[in-house]
Amino acid sequence: MPYPAPYVPDPTLPPAWIVDIDGTLAHMSDRSPYHWHRVGEDSLSPAVMAAVTAFAASPEKPAIVLVSGRDGVCRPETEQWLAEHRVPYTELHMRTPGDSRKDSIVKAELFDRFVRHRYRVVAVLDDRDQVVRMWRRMGLVCFQVAEGDF
Repeated sequence: MPYPAPYVPDPTLPPAWIVDIDGTLAHMSDRSPYHWHRVGEDSLSPAVMAAVTAFAASPEKPAIVLVSGRDGVCRPETEQWLAEHRVPYTELHMRTPGDSRKDSIVKAELFDRFVRHRYRVVAVLDDRDQVVRMWRRMGLVCFQVAEGDF
């Protein structure tokens, strides 16, 4: 079977939106993408925040599952940034510290481990081309919120 395996939503599971952080919900200012200690300096995307807030407040009350390619070493800083910006979310999943594999591989594994059999995914918000292609290959609707050819 090809990896990642196609996603078949289970109508009996609770709904969820998957949302990326870097380049989607958060925008880097003048930091390198690998300066994890500076993620607290990132700015919030007002448009994506408005969408996520609306999703969370909808009558269906979907889970907001953040699936990030950020290194897990900056989890505390990421959680603090999310709290400071009052981002509504249910779960945060990040790559294992030191894992330098492609984002599309890491996110597919996070999806399989934490989302696939627990939620009925409504759609995904992401920016990176390789990741958007992976979500769509799985059969998920993915809204690409920014150019992502990197």
